[in-house]
Amino acid sequence: MNIFITSETSKTKKTALTNGWTLVAHETMSVYVSIDNPNKFCIHDWDDDQSLTLITEEDSFEVPCTRYNSRYKANLSNRTITLLMEPEED
Repeated sequence: MNIFITSETSKTKKTALTNGWTLVAHETMSVYVSIDNPNKFCIHDWDDDQSLTLITEEDSFEVPCTRYNSRYKANLSNRTITLLMEPEED
């Protein structure tokens, strides 16, 4: 799994997932891969709270579990899932 910052100003990172999918999220979010299923990911926010669970498939993805007000946008043409949550500025 490759993780890299896409821009100094955007504060987002791209994570290559399985089956050609890419996750774009705030740089403070963490992505964990399931031990039992390499296509299953758990995403935690900046407070280390689980935000959502994501399973990639060849032609689709599934979000079987979300917490709080997890928001995301999917671009099916380029297989990109963008998490729209950001930490609040204090």
